[in-house]
Amino acid sequence: MNGAPLLRWSSGLSRSVPELLLAGIAAVLITFEVWVFDPGGATAGRTIAGLTAALSLAFLRQAPFAAYVVNGLAIYALVALGFPSDFYQYTNLIATFAVASRAEIGKALISLVFGACGVVYYFLRFPDEGFPGLVFAILAVFLATWFAGRMQLARTRASQATRENEIAQANLAAEQSRSELEAERSRIAQELHDIVGHAVNVMVVHAGAGQGLPVDPKAQDIFRTIASTGRSALADLDRMLDVLQGKARRGPVPGLAELDALCDAVRTTGIEVDLTVDDGVQDVAPSVGLAAYRIVQESLTNVIKHAHATSVRVEVGHDVRTGGAVDGHDARQETHPGTGLSVTVRDNGSGGQPVAGRGLRNIAERAALHGGSVRHGPIDGGGFEVSVRLPAGSTT
Repeated sequence: MNGAPLLRWSSGLSRSVPELLLAGIAAVLITFEVWVFDPGGATAGRTIAGLTAALSLAFLRQAPFAAYVVNGLAIYALVALGFPSDFYQYTNLIATFAVASRAEIGKALISLVFGACGVVYYFLRFPDEGFPGLVFAILAVFLATWFAGRMQLARTRASQATRENEIAQANLAAEQSRSELEAERSRIAQELHDIVGHAVNVMVVHAGAGQGLPVDPKAQDIFRTIASTGRSALADLDRMLDVLQGKARRGPVPGLAELDALCDAVRTTGIEVDLTVDDGVQDVAPSVGLAAYRIVQESLTNVIKHAHATSVRVEVGHDVRTGGAVDGHDARQETHPGTGLSVTVRDNGSGGQPVAGRGLRNIAERAALHGGSVRHGPIDGGGFEVSVRLPAGSTT
C-alpha cells in the first residue's frame, strides 16, 4: 500500500494547525455570543452564519481568497440578520491579512474593497453602534492590515528570489568546477596519449622491423614478444584513456547548440538574458564550439557574481573584420566576414574594473589555446563587455 497520499495529507494538516485552532476558537466565541448576548430572533440562522464565518478561517492557507469570500458573505449575512457584534469583524480582518499576504494583487484589491464595503454596511445597518470618526478609524485599520499583508508578501517573494539566486549560483559554480575538472582530465589524457602512446608506438614499429632481420631465432622471438607486449600496452592505454575521458565528460561535449539551456539557467536567477546566434556559426569545429560555450558560461558566471546587472546580451556570430580597400572602396567603410567566430557578452551592471579572480583569466587562456583574442572592460553608459575572437577551425 502506498502511504504517500497519507503522508502528504498529514503534512498539510500539520502546517494548518494554527488556522484550525483559530477557526475553532472563533467558532466557540461566535456561538457563545449568538446564544448568550443575542436578544432573540433568528438564532439558528445567525448560528449557521457565525459558524461559517469562523470555520472559513481553517482554509486560509490552502485557499485564502475562497476562504475570504466565504467569511465575508457569512458576515454580510449576520449583519443582514440584524446581529451586531464586534467579534466576527475580527475574523474578516484576519482573512484580509491572509489574502493580502498570499494572493495576487487583483484578488487582494477585491478583498480590500469587499471588506471596506462591509464596514460601511455594518454601520449603516446599525447606526447606533458608532459615529463617523469610528467608521473612518475602522476603515484605516482594515487598510493598514491590508498593506501589512502586501509587505509580508513582498518580503516572502524577496526571500524566495534570494534562495533561488543562491541555488542558481551554486549550480553554475558546480558546473564551472566540473568544466575545470573536465579540462584537466582531458589535458592529462592527451599528454598520456601523445607522450606514452608515441613512445610505445615507436617501440612496436622497431620490434616489428627487427623480426624481419636475419638474426638468431631467439632474437626474433624476443622481437616478437616486444611487439606483442607493446600492442597490448597500447590497447590498455587506450582503454584507460577512454575511462578517464568518459568520467570527465559524463555525456556529449557542450557546444553552441547548448547555449540556450545555459542562458535559461541564468534566467532563473532573475537576470534577463538575450541570446543571439547567427545562422551558420554552428559549423565551427567542435573544439571551438566547446571553447565558445565555456567562454559564455564563464562570462555569465562573472555577471551573476560581480556585475550587479539586471540584463545581459550574448551575441555569437561570424568574426567581422575591417579589410583594406576593396573594389576601390575606403577600408573604413567596408567590412566583411572573417574566418572565425565572434563571442560578445555585454551586461548593464556597475561597469567597474574587473575583480581579481580566475574568470577573465580562464577566458583569456581558452581563447589563447585556440589562437584567439580577448577584449574586456567597462562600456559607455554603464555595464561591462567581454569580446572574444576565435578561429573557426576545421569541421572535419
